[in-house]
This record gives sequence, C-alpha cells and structure tokens, in this order.
Amino acid sequence: MTESILLVEDNAPVLAQLNQTLTTAGYQVTTAINGLDGYNKAQQQRFDLCIVDHLMPLMNGPQLVKNLISLGDNTPGNILFLTTQDLKTVNQITEVHFADKVLSKPISNAEFLAEVRKLIEYSSEVA
Repeated sequence: MTESILLVEDNAPVLAQLNQTLTTAGYQVTTAINGLDGYNKAQQQRFDLCIVDHLMPLMNGPQLVKNLISLGDNTPGNILFLTTQDLKTVNQITEVHFADKVLSKPISNAEFLAEVRKLIEYSSEVA
C-alpha cells in the first residue's frame, strides 16, 4: 500500500519542491495551498501523514494541527510541522505540541525524507 500524505504549504515553490521530493520517493501526495484547504481535504480522507506549514493565510499551522487532531476517524497517522521561525519560539505554541515532529526550514531533501520515513514507519507500527 502506498502511504498517503497531505502536504499543506502556502509558498508555491516550497510546495512544488516538497511535493516532487515526496512523489519521487513513492508517496501518494495531496497538496493544499493553505490551512483551510488542508483541513477541508483532511475531512474527506484519512492520511498517513500530514505535513503542515506554520504561517499560512485563512488558517495557520497551529490552528490546523488543533483541527486535525479532532477529526475522529480521519485524524492523520502523524503530523509533521514545518516552520521558518525560531524553534524555541515555536515550541511555546500549545498546538505545536500535538505535532509528532517539528522541523525548521529550509531543510535538505535528504533530511526531510528521513523524517517522513520515520514518522510513517512509526504510524504503521502503532496502527
């Protein structure tokens, strides 16, 4: 079974880069251009992993994370939170603690894929 990933990122070049990295690695990727778009897609389908950007219009990353964990049967297997902000500042945001991993951008494709693989493997072990 191919793992499904919801990638929520409002920066088009970053979205394209991460999407290509994930699809090349064999993942089935659904993209969303902001938090509200991502939340609507997460209500329609359960994803093995949701990758959530921090600062987005309409619904920011922390609010999206909070909403994702309340989806019941559609709650994602894991949540990866991406930010360009200082990690010490980000870790003070309550909702960020619901994410399984927080990474700082920019991030290398190799490091990004390694973290994605770890989270998906962990998700399938506890499922």
